[in-house]
Amino acid sequence: MKQLAVANDIAIDSDIRALLAELGIKAWTRIPRAAGRGPRTGAREDDHVWPGYNAVTLAVVDDALAARALDALRAFREAHPKAGLFAWTVPVDAAL
Repeated sequence: MKQLAVANDIAIDSDIRALLAELGIKAWTRIPRAAGRGPRTGAREDDHVWPGYNAVTLAVVDDALAARALDALRAFREAHPKAGLFAWTVPVDAAL
């Protein structure tokens, strides 16, 4: 199992959630407001200096689905190079 983590600009959040749903990811946790700084997009601190914010979605999925999700997210980012999107996986030893 893997934990899939996706951090994205709130402006593309509905697109990302739709993509995850299309992949069959039905269970997830969403952190709706997260600050961050990306190498392509700069800072999003949700303040007057660095407006905007990110959302973070976490899901525990099997290894094959994690790989498919990363491929789909990579394709989305390549098609939308100015959209803030970063994703990663980490191993999950056990989950309830």
